[in-house]
Amino acid sequence: MINNVLNSPFDLKIPFAQPVNQQPHTLTDKLKNIAPEMVQELLSKFDEERVEQLLHQQFSALITISSGPTVFDYKYSDKELALRTVISSQQEGLLNNENSDELMKRLNKSVKDIHGAYANTSDILASLGQLGHEQESFLASSEQRVERALGSYMESINRTDNEDNDSYSFELSVKTKEGDIINITFNSSQGYDENTGKTVDGFGLSYQVEGDLSEAEHQALTEVLSGIGQMADEFFKVSQNSFSKYVPAGQSDFNLDFLATFNHQQLSGFDVSFSTTENQQFGSPENNLDLSYHIDQKSNQQALIFNSQAGINEIDFSLDMSTFGGKDVKQMQQYIATLDKNLEDSRYNSKGKNKTSAFGKKDDVKMQQGFAIFKGAFASMSSAAQRYSNIESVAAQQFTDGRAMVAELVDNMITNDPRYQGLGSETNNTLGTGISKLADFDAEFSFSREPRNRRELAPKIRVELEQVTQHHKSGKLTGVSQNKTVATHFDYQLTRPDYYDKKESYNIGTAVKNQALVGLDQQHQVDVSKETYQFDPKTNQYELQMAFNEKIENESNIRLINDIWLENKESSHTMNKKERIANEGKPEDFKRTNHHSHKKLMTLIGDLDKLAENKHVKREYLIALDEVNFFMNSNTK
Repeated sequence: MINNVLNSPFDLKIPFAQPVNQQPHTLTDKLKNIAPEMVQELLSKFDEERVEQLLHQQFSALITISSGPTVFDYKYSDKELALRTVISSQQEGLLNNENSDELMKRLNKSVKDIHGAYANTSDILASLGQLGHEQESFLASSEQRVERALGSYMESINRTDNEDNDSYSFELSVKTKEGDIINITFNSSQGYDENTGKTVDGFGLSYQVEGDLSEAEHQALTEVLSGIGQMADEFFKVSQNSFSKYVPAGQSDFNLDFLATFNHQQLSGFDVSFSTTENQQFGSPENNLDLSYHIDQKSNQQALIFNSQAGINEIDFSLDMSTFGGKDVKQMQQYIATLDKNLEDSRYNSKGKNKTSAFGKKDDVKMQQGFAIFKGAFASMSSAAQRYSNIESVAAQQFTDGRAMVAELVDNMITNDPRYQGLGSETNNTLGTGISKLADFDAEFSFSREPRNRRELAPKIRVELEQVTQHHKSGKLTGVSQNKTVATHFDYQLTRPDYYDKKESYNIGTAVKNQALVGLDQQHQVDVSKETYQFDPKTNQYELQMAFNEKIENESNIRLINDIWLENKESSHTMNKKERIANEGKPEDFKRTNHHSHKKLMTLIGDLDKLAENKHVKREYLIALDEVNFFMNSNTK
């Protein structure tokens, strides 16, 4: 599987009669490429010198670019000219930035074309009636010399490609629900043995089981191995196709979709590690990927940890999620969209004067690919929670009794009640209004780049998303409260002081009595902070260029008792900004911009006459209102 191309032998003795472009041809076409005066000379005299001249013309037609300086009147041998055709083709490939697989294809094609040159020369001589025993012997002897030269050259290439002691390793440990452990280890290495002058391959595979596997456990293990095997194929495929520079997983079809169908009834989790080591003579670090996924039946939690280190880049993410959850397509789409938005916010705010991301285009792509794996794992684990809840009757009952029913009541009020006016228009709620039916979770993703020297910076982006749900009960009142939070942060890990920080939160609390929604509290808040600096060579330190702080708050408290709609809304917006306009070391060096606004509104909709005319009705309303307020304040504040 690994380095199979480099290990394949080259058959130098298969005749090829096709030219370089691999197009069908006739002898007439070949003769048209030869100068007419040369044809006349060949018709009259074909000694070894003339046969060699015809052969060299065939070789010269294969040279795509000049492979080196030409010495005036220097006569190349058959071996030298054949090698020039190979070297010129390889140089052309390097100029085109071709990878190792493409260069190897060029090398194979060059060998075929060289054999084709001998076949074409023989065809031309035969068609002219000049192919005798002497000419055949000359061509056969020349071809053997060229074969030996090509064999040495290709062995040299093979040695150069593998003398860095490249290695590939894979370790997997799976644990069943009953406590049995399965360990699988694979490693492959390739290097150059100076004593023998040959490429040496190493291969190892071990399989160990601690315990006895049932048929069901064996089937579950097979399913996991299928998913892990696809990961391994993608991981090592990307490494092999990178042409001496490892590219982290994510540039191909690397994903964690198999987690959605993980058999939690038979297995409790697994740990897997992939590793490649390449080009150690150039000081390149190892490239590692570690993944851990486990389910805790007692706490009803599933946990995933992912870490990929590829050169100076590191992708790190974790997901802790409940095994209880429902299907909520709209909310999942909302979460994916807000994850994308927050990553883009940090990436955009990392731009400098040249308007490019702090990571650059190449690392931006790697970050996006790692983020795609993170989002895919998030969706797969959420799907797994839905499946677990359907299987586990206790979980389904617990979920149905609380959140699902309240979520429908809230959605009905927000969507269908004309008295509902929303939280406010200061900013959009990217987390989604209402109660999410998805399993609770805590997710974090980060992408960072380490500096290769003291002058380089170390940018890092972090994105976090969290959902926490609680159930409450007091007397005849029940309720669900939920907190949704997304945050993103960018900085340079102490290599310079610039930073960007943003946090958005949405809190919702409910009170339900007799399956009717009597209380709904919502708070939405956005905090943004950013500072940019510029290095001043005079002071030999970074000087503040801009500082920005903004806070937006919207709150709504609704009570719906006896069909009387009572709502208190409050919103505020605070912004402070200062920008440097001079460098004289005075407070006046900065331009300051400040803004603050605060709004409050109470809305009362309903038949108020019945409260004014009937003291008993009014007393009952006030008592019920106090009960709901106490319940909400106790559980959602």
